[in-house]
Amino acid sequence: MPLSIALCESLRLILAPTLATRLRGDFRTGKRLNMRRVIAWVASEYTKDRIWLRRVKPSARAYQVLLAVDDSASMRGGGGGAVHLAYQTVVLVAQALGRLEAGEVGIARFGAGWELVRGFGEGARDWGSSPVLGGRVLSALTFRQQRTDVAGFLEGSLGVLETAREAAGSRGAAKDLWQLEIIISDGICQEHERLRRALRRARSMRVLVVFIVLDALNADSSTFSATAGSQSSILALNQVSYRQSPTTGQMELTMERYLDSFPFEYYVVLRDVEALPRVLADTLREFFEKVNEE
Repeated sequence: MPLSIALCESLRLILAPTLATRLRGDFRTGKRLNMRRVIAWVASEYTKDRIWLRRVKPSARAYQVLLAVDDSASMRGGGGGAVHLAYQTVVLVAQALGRLEAGEVGIARFGAGWELVRGFGEGARDWGSSPVLGGRVLSALTFRQQRTDVAGFLEGSLGVLETAREAAGSRGAAKDLWQLEIIISDGICQEHERLRRALRRARSMRVLVVFIVLDALNADSSTFSATAGSQSSILALNQVSYRQSPTTGQMELTMERYLDSFPFEYYVVLRDVEALPRVLADTLREFFEKVNEE
């Protein structure tokens, strides 16, 4: 089974229909007559007047998904494996969402700055299935930016999603619908406390942020170190920092696994694109189960 179909079917079970497009019910007012009720209405001398149908049954999806790709030069490390994996991930997710008719899909790139490559609105539903439109999106990614400001991008993207929600609300979509932001990056980000504040704001805005970590990282920064023989894996990456000792009160040098302090609650580490349908679906399922419990 093609990966896009596998991901589509996995998401179909998680992203429930949200937009009422099917007619149903017996109402006194509505958009269309229920012809099965007309004869009974006449026979009752027009007293049984619940003969109208309304669009109240959800049958279509109206989600808004923002794909965000790390466009920095660090993605070219390790022979460019992360770049190739990023291309595969974008194509797979866009095609799966298009097959599902999940709603509007936008895409952005970020590094030292960020840019909305393809926004929401008309034409944001099917570009993933178009070789021409999809090619234009991929060609906008250069992977040459010299810095990766994940926090700055996340803060700016929330404004874009807020505007998109308001526009969708004017077209009849539910204003309390969860929006989804999928960040595709090598996983190295700074300003963790700033990121946590932005993520708390995202949660309050009903925006789910999922971080796909492309595990093709080279530890060439003095701030980070990795165990010998595993320098290409973020799972083995350690972070060195100074922290105040609770006993002596003095600053001490500490080392911990980088992912232990990773600010994103929902993230997946991806080495092979074939694993994406399973790990992404499991992450989304975990989140929505938690939301339903709350």
